[in-house]
Amino acid sequence: MPAPAAQLRYPHGRVLLARTKLAYVHLRNLISDAKRDRTARVAGYVAVWLLEEFILLFLREGEVVNAVSTTARGTEPISIGGALARIPTEPEFGEICFHEAPPELLACMYQTLLAPATPWPAELAATDPRALFPHLRDARFTGTVEVVTRDTANYLVIRDGLIEQTYLVEDNGAARTEQLARLFGPLQPRPRVRVRGWQGTASMPSQAPSALVSAYRELIEKLYRELAATGVPVPSAVGERVRDALLDRHPPLRAFVTGGAKPEDPAEPQDAVTAAVAAWVTETVREAIDGDEAAATRVLTAAARERRHMLHAAGFLASLPWELEW
Repeated sequence: MPAPAAQLRYPHGRVLLARTKLAYVHLRNLISDAKRDRTARVAGYVAVWLLEEFILLFLREGEVVNAVSTTARGTEPISIGGALARIPTEPEFGEICFHEAPPELLACMYQTLLAPATPWPAELAATDPRALFPHLRDARFTGTVEVVTRDTANYLVIRDGLIEQTYLVEDNGAARTEQLARLFGPLQPRPRVRVRGWQGTASMPSQAPSALVSAYRELIEKLYRELAATGVPVPSAVGERVRDALLDRHPPLRAFVTGGAKPEDPAEPQDAVTAAVAAWVTETVREAIDGDEAAATRVLTAAARERRHMLHAAGFLASLPWELEW
């Protein structure tokens, strides 16, 4: 069987940091340098091997935009802050690497690690290129094909049944047909290859930045204070009741529970987090103020004033049913 995710090698461009002991590297300095230094503002991934967990941090233009964790339980998206918190500042064990990679490759990696594959027809021998590629052409397949062989994960970007781009671990610059022949291996004996496909263009969303999540948490606290000033007895009780009612439709709100230890930031895309908080704020204000639209506008304007520029840039203010005036 092909190796699990933590034991695989992934395609990449420049090696910015070869795999080395985690104890030799200050991860937060590495990431900060990627943001400060214009020459380091690359797309790529940082892979971290811990004793019982494998973490991938995905970067675009030097910014960490998403994170994935693989354990014995499976693979799941995790918040960037949560991923960094799991990596000890003075590690005794563990390894790390930093590889440059184009955004399209990062999207392929993210999709194939987290999304369920599109099932192949039962009669298709997907590991046989003589059967696979005619099927892709006939079906005018558009999407991503992952080929895992030995300890490598390789990606074929397909458009209308034809290969548009390849991302191969052992890319030696040879002709594509020769590289594919090596990738799939000889048909006899049966190669130890896993081939899966995902329809549709691969994409990787950006998580809500930690600063924006903090601004949303601050907004909620200010909103409660403003509601209390208008005479609402226990605004936080109203807010928590509304939040609980919205959880099924807006899972990011699980990261905004109040009281006790601070939860991890949400791992969902920024747009989903913004929509969730906007729905929470809207329903909380409507229930607390009972339809007084003028009072709702005053309360929200006071609560959002300090962070209005960040909230506007994130699309939060446009998601509200009230137009706030500054």
